[in-house]
Amino acid sequence: MKDKNLLNSAGIVAIVVGIIACLTMIGAIVGIPVIIGGVKIKELSTLSEEEIINRKETLLIWSIVLLLLCTISGVLSLLYYLGIENPNLFKSSSEKRYDELEKINKLYKEKVLTKEEYEQEKERILNK
Repeated sequence: MKDKNLLNSAGIVAIVVGIIACLTMIGAIVGIPVIIGGVKIKELSTLSEEEIINRKETLLIWSIVLLLLCTISGVLSLLYYLGIENPNLFKSSSEKRYDELEKINKLYKEKVLTKEEYEQEKERILNK
């Protein structure tokens, strides 16, 4: 999942909601953890894809915390986490077909598939 706008948006929303919650003494009980979570999620959005994958447990934990305290941020960050776990989740069917075609083309060029097998697979993918 290349687009980190979900993470960035989740962080910003959490920080703003946390600041608003902190306007009252009782709201600060919820607001401070929300601000901390928002900052952590926003920090993750600045990392490379590999670094985020290496820290996906942190992402999941803060996503759950934000889901409980600030639903919008929690949902956005969980969507990003799900995209890491299943990269095809947000791909359109044409993108998935394109990926499959690239894969079989690579196998054909590497001589793993015969011409006949390649054509059969290509036909199957295009007729989905």
